[in-house]
Amino acid sequence: MINSPAIKARVLFVDDEPRVLTTMRMLFRAHYEVFFAEGGPQALELLKKQPVDVIVSDQRMPGMSGIELLRAARELNPNAMRILLTGYSDLNAIIGSINEGEIFRFVNKPWSNDDLSTTVARAVTAARVSAAVTARAGETVPAPAGPLPAVLVMDDDARVPAQIQAILVMDDDIRVPAQIQAILGGECRVFGATTMSEAVDLLEREHIGVVISDTRVQDHPVVNLIGTLKQHHPELVSVILTERADAGAAIDLINQGQIYRFITKPIIDNACKITVTSALKQHERLSHSPELHQRYEVANTPEPPPPTSGSGRLLDRIKSLRTWMTRRA
Repeated sequence: MINSPAIKARVLFVDDEPRVLTTMRMLFRAHYEVFFAEGGPQALELLKKQPVDVIVSDQRMPGMSGIELLRAARELNPNAMRILLTGYSDLNAIIGSINEGEIFRFVNKPWSNDDLSTTVARAVTAARVSAAVTARAGETVPAPAGPLPAVLVMDDDARVPAQIQAILVMDDDIRVPAQIQAILGGECRVFGATTMSEAVDLLEREHIGVVISDTRVQDHPVVNLIGTLKQHHPELVSVILTERADAGAAIDLINQGQIYRFITKPIIDNACKITVTSALKQHERLSHSPELHQRYEVANTPEPPPPTSGSGRLLDRIKSLRTWMTRRA
């Protein structure tokens, strides 16, 4: 991977429509070294020979979808940033792309040229930072050190079994915290929060590394809370529980909150344990390599209007949370 600022970044565009690739060529060739593929197989053949900094792929292509391509590309070129162009709503596809392809951004078609250019530029910066960390560490990601951090699960049942480590769950189903506790056993301690206010109370008191939440809590969307957490405390990792077929909410959560994974309901024990364990390691990685925060940068969003329910005060409290590294010192 090329890291020198003097050398143009390499960006691969993948789309089965030649006119789209022509547009990309005109838009980006002055700024980057650009490559093009008219489908997934062609893109993978290129990636075997040519590492790139950013991959921009359409989702709906014959033979191989964009998600399938980005999942395979992640194995070939793990430091590359991945952007998915999508013109339709498919929750399963979106969840798959987050869990398997680690998408940096979703871009809706038709797109704004200015917005796409800004997104690609940010992805290039993040890719080069990741490559520098890789070169320094001698591996794709730094190995976690020390004990695993806490996990916060936000849910309507606040009963917490006493265990060694912590996790926080936010969900309207009162059975979820106990279920996750049973799945993880003694490896983590699960805190339940029945409201966002209770969740923030726990974030202020405990060493929390992972937040697990439904997309809505007591009928309030959590995207602002998750987004504010990631913006001001990028070392925290969010996992979303969902059974709702709401592709729009899923896209907002990745673009505005850089959620790490989805867990679908009903919860499958083994899949849940793998996901939470991976999320804990991700928190350790981000805590020990702050440069990687750019890789998970959230999209800029307008400040929400002044709330009437106290949610604004909660967001202010989140902004002023001390990080675990500060607390440890």
